[in-house]
Amino acid sequence: MEEPHRKRLRTDAPANSASTSRAVPNPTAADIVKAATRDADYWFEDGNIILVSENVSFKVYRGLLAEHSSVFRSMLDVGQGTHNPAEVVDGCPVVPLYDSPNDLRGLFRIIFPLKKNLKFSNWKVDIDFICAIIRLDHKYELKGLYDQAMSYLTTYYTTSFDDWVEGRNATEWRPEPIHAIGAVNLARLTNTTTILPLAYYICATLGPELTLGYARDDGTMERLSPEDLYICLSLKNRLATENVHSAFMLLRYPGQQHCSNSQAYTSCSELFRRLLDHVGMSKGPHAVASDRALDSWMDSIDSYTPPNAQNINAYMVMYPSQARSLCKGCRAHVQNRDRELRRQIWRKLPEYVGLTIENWDAPAASGSTAS
Repeated sequence: MEEPHRKRLRTDAPANSASTSRAVPNPTAADIVKAATRDADYWFEDGNIILVSENVSFKVYRGLLAEHSSVFRSMLDVGQGTHNPAEVVDGCPVVPLYDSPNDLRGLFRIIFPLKKNLKFSNWKVDIDFICAIIRLDHKYELKGLYDQAMSYLTTYYTTSFDDWVEGRNATEWRPEPIHAIGAVNLARLTNTTTILPLAYYICATLGPELTLGYARDDGTMERLSPEDLYICLSLKNRLATENVHSAFMLLRYPGQQHCSNSQAYTSCSELFRRLLDHVGMSKGPHAVASDRALDSWMDSIDSYTPPNAQNINAYMVMYPSQARSLCKGCRAHVQNRDRELRRQIWRKLPEYVGLTIENWDAPAASGSTAS
């Protein structure tokens, strides 16, 4: 994985940022804390620092914050000295922050684990959680947590076709397809371009929700930039073309040499023609008129039932009904060719979205090359 660009953001408030200071002229720390709502989970009575963000206050533990973040450590060094009484409430320094309270809660879920909290592992991860850690890292340098969050992203949005097809990329985390929008934005934020081809592909297979985005837990919307939306819509058209090409390359009769029995090939040649009609009429799970060009055609092939069972060659009756569409030899040929045609599309994904990615699908593919 290429080293992401982890730029530091400003920790001071923007000039037009809304805060509790507008409610009271020159407010003291006590004024700020009094005007804020205590967080239901992260207000520990024995905490030793109070953080206030968007009228929400958190009373937590200074030492644990400093342990995970060098920026917090520097920011809270002042806590070792003498405080202005106006900056201290109940013996705790008060620090205004300008982050989303929801992002802070995501961070606190890890640093201050509660019994009801979800841990940062396996099925307990969601895209909002990962987004929060990565956004906060840019400001607070959460090195260890950042590496874990990026590992989830780069593992699922893989560069390996085999990992994607066999599901090895999704053993720990399986985000919803719509969350690929968030993955694109995080790839841009961190300059991790290896995430982009697969994230773009998933975005391109979405429906109208691609243009709408999705709502985060805090109600804010995650949307693609105009540039990335253009890339996804262009890719959608390209994938539709590739999907048609794959169907015709896969389902044209390959010749008698692949049939398991010389008596079966005439039936197989007719069934290849019928299978092409079948997918062309969108009668199977994977239709010709689709942008899901990386999907396998085998489910659609297996969904075909010959209209007149009496016309099935006696040799083919030996196989289960879901495999009767082709003899054993032709079926093996189609399975291999199906995978190779999809791999060819996978290898072109970076090119289709205007990227050059070193070692994309690095392991050499075995078997013959479809043309």
